[in-house]
Amino acid sequence: MLKLLVSGSHPLIEYVKIEIEKRRESIQKLTVQEIDSKHILNHPNYMNNNDILICGVVLAERLRKLNVRGQLVPLRVQTQDFIKALVKASKYSKQICIVNYYKEFITEDTYFNAEGLKGLLGFNIQQYVYTSTENAEEVVKMLSEDTKNVIIGSGLIVSLAKKQGLHGVLWYGQETIQLSVNIAFDILKARVLERSNQKRQSIVMENFNEGVINLNRMNRIMNINQAAIDLLGLDKDKNYESLFISDVLDNSELLNETLSPKKLTDRILKYQNKTLIVDKHLIYVNKQIDGNVIIFSDVETLQQKENKVRRKLNKKFEGAKYTFDDIIGQSNQMIKAKLKAEKFAKADAHVLILGESGTGKELFAQSIHNASRRANHPFVAVNCAAIPENLLESEFFGYSDGAFTGALKGGKPGLFEVAHNGTIFLDEIGELPLSMQAKLLRVLQEKDVRRVGSAAPIPIDVRVISATNVNLMAGVKSGEFRMDLYYRIAVLNLFLPNLNQRKNDIGLLLKRFTVNNYPNLYPIIERHFADLLQLLDSHKWEGNVREFENTIERLFAYIGTDLDIEKELIVEYLEESINENYYLLNKADSVNETFQEQIKEVEFLKIQEALERTNGNKQEAAKILGISRSTLWRKFNEANSTK
Repeated sequence: MLKLLVSGSHPLIEYVKIEIEKRRESIQKLTVQEIDSKHILNHPNYMNNNDILICGVVLAERLRKLNVRGQLVPLRVQTQDFIKALVKASKYSKQICIVNYYKEFITEDTYFNAEGLKGLLGFNIQQYVYTSTENAEEVVKMLSEDTKNVIIGSGLIVSLAKKQGLHGVLWYGQETIQLSVNIAFDILKARVLERSNQKRQSIVMENFNEGVINLNRMNRIMNINQAAIDLLGLDKDKNYESLFISDVLDNSELLNETLSPKKLTDRILKYQNKTLIVDKHLIYVNKQIDGNVIIFSDVETLQQKENKVRRKLNKKFEGAKYTFDDIIGQSNQMIKAKLKAEKFAKADAHVLILGESGTGKELFAQSIHNASRRANHPFVAVNCAAIPENLLESEFFGYSDGAFTGALKGGKPGLFEVAHNGTIFLDEIGELPLSMQAKLLRVLQEKDVRRVGSAAPIPIDVRVISATNVNLMAGVKSGEFRMDLYYRIAVLNLFLPNLNQRKNDIGLLLKRFTVNNYPNLYPIIERHFADLLQLLDSHKWEGNVREFENTIERLFAYIGTDLDIEKELIVEYLEESINENYYLLNKADSVNETFQEQIKEVEFLKIQEALERTNGNKQEAAKILGISRSTLWRKFNEANSTK
């Protein structure tokens, strides 16, 4: 709380308070206190450093000799106010007595002297001094013996003169009082601003995650924040300000570098059981070192922040959504695969998942990640066959600023950097070219990456889960896959059964797919479940679960909104859905037939089917197929012309 003290006598004290009240709203929580000069003289420690005292000039001089704390604002009588007091006093008498505390008011240092004023204005001016309140009473009583005397002085002298029946004139006018009060409030505002800045500085320092220590030129601590106390393992309840840094830090490399006159940037230092990254900034005043500021962080904490930043910048790689609960299967093969995968999740070795396309390799990879110690860190899935060979290195390992034409300003982290502390899933790893296999092997061995265009290694901690639907050992024997890389990625092997090996899971898959995607059609599936399951069991699923889901999706498209569909029709729809996949799959073996030709044949079959259902009504057939009548006619004619 800010405190403004006022020392003086009436009526001066009232005039000062009036001026203070005019400005009081500009300073919040200001305490104004009237105080006797004798109390301060007898108790020089009464004031603290933040107090401000408005008082007479002589009292201010005496208090300074006593080294009183706080800020003193003397009421220096302004020349204009003193002349006004003389003019006012002359109206009562030409015998003017100036009474001042401790010394004569008009001295050789003033702009005028008593003899000069006497000659100029025709006054008879006499000066008197007093050293205490009692002495002041004696002086005024003595002057009252001549009733022609008029007294000019402070509030105390004026009040004593009036008690003795004399005219007393206060030499403090509006200009003097306003000037002193303005000075006092300027100091108060500066104190408020200083406190605000200190509060801001304190908030900044205390909200720094980094430790901050501010030292003066003698290496004494001026400021130390809570983060520094925590990082250094210091006593939280102790006040460290003004202590030598050497009395606070253990004898260590950190202390030696702190005492050194050299600047530090990103210096890695050990202190107790922590690894710190330290910056030291030297403070220069008049080209001389006036101290330094040390800023340091815990490397482990920085790495955790880096991981958060990576995840925020790469939200699409933020995590895996599937767990072992999402894996459907009651067959022995699936139960064994799931139990094995759950064991693998507890380990941290690299995993190779083997299985045909569509057997759920990424589903297992995500589940392993989410059951591992890396679950709260990134899961990055990469299809090795989908990235052009000339982009593989920059995608996997990133690139630095200006590495090549078109490179993003500031560079870009690679997928391995994004996956730091988490898991990277390399699907179709068998498609990697040999040149990339060698670079991947080096990353797994050295546990760091080098961005394209940079020689600086970036440490990474990544678990690799790979997947393939080809025989990697055959690739090793033929020289298409590196043996050393194979043994790096295949520490743990997980074999996934195809759908034909787990036919008793098909019913579960059908129900789960329906509930998750078409819950409104579930009653239909449940009503005709036995007939549908018989047909599904008899089919050879060469595309595994992916083909199965595609077939069921097509079935639901045929059903549409027909909730009362008959058994014969839904079975017919399912047969068509299965046969279309089979037809496309077998037609794909034809060397001479393009994919577009296969699509046209399927379109022709569907148009024929729609026309049969509508007895040749093209308008109704187009409506069933969701196309215009002209489009139906055009596609029908195109298909006929190629036959």
